[in-house]
Amino acid sequence: MASADVASQIRDEQVQLDRLNMQAEAAAERYNAGRIALVGSQQRSALAQARLHAQDTQVASLRSQAGAFAARVYMQGPAGQAVAIMGGTTPEQVLGQLSVLNNISRDQAQVLSLLATARHRQAQATADAAQALAAAKATVTKLEADKQAVESSAVQAQQVLKQLQAKQAQLIQAAKDAAAKRAAQARAAALAEQARQAQAALVAFRSQPVAVEAPPAAPARVVHYSGSAAQVAVQVAMSELGKSYVWGASGPDTFDCSGLTMYAYAAAGISLPHFAAAQFNEGRHVSQGELQPGDLVFFESDLGHMGMYIGNGQFLHAPHTGDVVKISPLSGYYQQQYAGAVRIAG
Repeated sequence: MASADVASQIRDEQVQLDRLNMQAEAAAERYNAGRIALVGSQQRSALAQARLHAQDTQVASLRSQAGAFAARVYMQGPAGQAVAIMGGTTPEQVLGQLSVLNNISRDQAQVLSLLATARHRQAQATADAAQALAAAKATVTKLEADKQAVESSAVQAQQVLKQLQAKQAQLIQAAKDAAAKRAAQARAAALAEQARQAQAALVAFRSQPVAVEAPPAAPARVVHYSGSAAQVAVQVAMSELGKSYVWGASGPDTFDCSGLTMYAYAAAGISLPHFAAAQFNEGRHVSQGELQPGDLVFFESDLGHMGMYIGNGQFLHAPHTGDVVKISPLSGYYQQQYAGAVRIAG
């Protein structure tokens, strides 16, 4: 499987994992809501059970009182009832006692009927509460199962993603190893070719009957620059394009960032220290909108890098080890790290 295919699968699996994680979070919230509803149902069911128990107690008490009253009347018999009635001294009293007995019996029957009705309703409410509680428990159980299922899918997706990432790392390492092997083979071939050429040259040299005198060395080339100090500095710096960066170097064959600007302005007759932060304190500070060719531009909060502005939004600099003196746009990363500019001449 190619590394590009694995990378595509990783992207797809990451999208799937993100979706499952969101679903798991939503399922967890639904589960939390179900648990809250379950607590409410439990409270309502407990309250209904307590009310039903109170109704049962009251009905039992009234039934006990009615039973005791009926037992006394039965045990006394007709004579006892007559004595209770005849206990009155006047006809009005006798009639009153009869009315009381009738009212007591009627009121107790009515109260018992009302309590029986209330108890039936409370029993129905209790049954409804119990049914709602059972439904809430079932809902919570299902929500918990849903949550666990989504979380399990997310865990599986995470495992697949890790496997794909491990496979991608293996492919990348294999590609690096293959590239390193090819590079080593190329270097070995180049060294072998150099050795062959050197051997051939040695054989050719030894076969020469007479040594040839070498011509005299040519005099060193002298370059003359014209214009203002800033123009001369730009011309000198431009002439060093392609030369290697070496830390602490200030020419003529290698440079670091402050060594390049020091070297260029030295050719224009201006001495600068070999230190970016010190050069930042030379000359006059100018805004980015005022930049002119020859101005020194600085980067990073600690002024760890610098270069020379050459116009058209570009600057020339010696970047870092492994690189060469080159021109870069004053944008992107360098715009983000821009710290200021100084005009040395003009």
